[in-house]
Amino acid sequence: MSAPDALAESLMYPDTKRRAVASRSYRTKISPNNGQTFSAGQVVNIDMPSNLAGTYVNWNQCYLKFKVTSTGAGRLDRCGAAGLISRVSCFTSGAQIFDLPNWNVLMTILMDTDSSPAYKAGIGNVLMGTLGGVQAGETLTAGTARTFCVPFALHPFAMSTPHRLMPCFSQAPVQFKISLESATLATVGTISALNYTEVELVCIMTELSPGAQAQVDQMSGGMYNILASSYQNVGTTMVGVAGSANTVTANLGLSVSSLERVIVCHRPTDTLVALGYSLGNRTKNFLSEYSILINGEMFPARSIVVENKGAEALAEYLLSDHSLVNFDKQSSFNIAVRGTTAELKSNGLDGQSVNGILEPFKNDDPAGLEAGTTTGAISNIGSFITAVELETGLSDGKSQRIYSGISTISSTVNYRGIYSAGSANAQIDFFAMFTVLLSLNMRGTGVWAISV
Repeated sequence: MSAPDALAESLMYPDTKRRAVASRSYRTKISPNNGQTFSAGQVVNIDMPSNLAGTYVNWNQCYLKFKVTSTGAGRLDRCGAAGLISRVSCFTSGAQIFDLPNWNVLMTILMDTDSSPAYKAGIGNVLMGTLGGVQAGETLTAGTARTFCVPFALHPFAMSTPHRLMPCFSQAPVQFKISLESATLATVGTISALNYTEVELVCIMTELSPGAQAQVDQMSGGMYNILASSYQNVGTTMVGVAGSANTVTANLGLSVSSLERVIVCHRPTDTLVALGYSLGNRTKNFLSEYSILINGEMFPARSIVVENKGAEALAEYLLSDHSLVNFDKQSSFNIAVRGTTAELKSNGLDGQSVNGILEPFKNDDPAGLEAGTTTGAISNIGSFITAVELETGLSDGKSQRIYSGISTISSTVNYRGIYSAGSANAQIDFFAMFTVLLSLNMRGTGVWAISV
């Protein structure tokens, strides 16, 4: 017996939206609990609300707002005001939930690979000072305050899969520690100090009615589980060998149950200075092939080869981002800007063209000191980035039902890169993305716990 024919959704008249359970939403500002003014290098402590019955926060609707005044003149790095945050940590009841050094480096990478020049010149410029976009951040005028709003992202509560609201009725608060980057690394120029005032986390809170909360609690059995993605940063220093090939082997020390990808980023040591684009200048550094080894087994089974324009390296990054066949994907990391005024080519925005190196993605030795202008200054900022995908094809990173990264618990995880002659001293950062389980048992301890 054949199944009955199906009707199109446009003919399903009884199938309409249903009214949500009784609730109210309100906007709140959470101030730091360790002061009102801060300077570069200090830590801002923000405690999320707790013991609020039936109350939740949506991290897609949260941002950090702060006012910055600089001593001296200069400009922000390529991710704008997001570059002012060097590290984000999260704790509850003395236990660590999350810790990500070089938060601003990862933000720079993801804003390059996931946002367009139009976003950086428009919305991003207003919010974070990403300016005209692909080459440099906003100029800070000495003594003049500028207010920024940075989306508070890249921590597990903000990367739940599938999306979940975070309950705010735990017995102990979730505490965020936000470390402010030094003026040397966060800015380009002669800025000697950065002063922060009016720092606050702006959130949209949702409060359910007692009846609706009782329904949710009964449905969950008092156990609020959130599956989420998280990042861990591991770094190593590469020493260039003049005139000969070089091999770098680094122990990443990753012990997680579901490792999904490892992003690899090289930054020249020479540009980790006040006059250099310390966060956004990324070099290929004559990398010729690389792989990740887990207990000696190579991933992928054959090394990823980096040659001529770096197509294979970029394809592997897109695989790890699950966007290889997303032909609408936005990016701004490899805008083709020419090397002379006569060859000036638009980056896709009228009036935003700059002079600079052609295809910065494949540049082996970017100086990283000049963003480029329309009047002749040559941009010399590189943008090379690559990654290794470690999820199986069962989930492809998009499944709402399963996750399928590789377990590295009790395993040795290494990076092995082979570099041809010409490589220079560099800082190599590895950003490992993996799955964690955040649990709040309101029938038990009533505090958040994490399983990796």
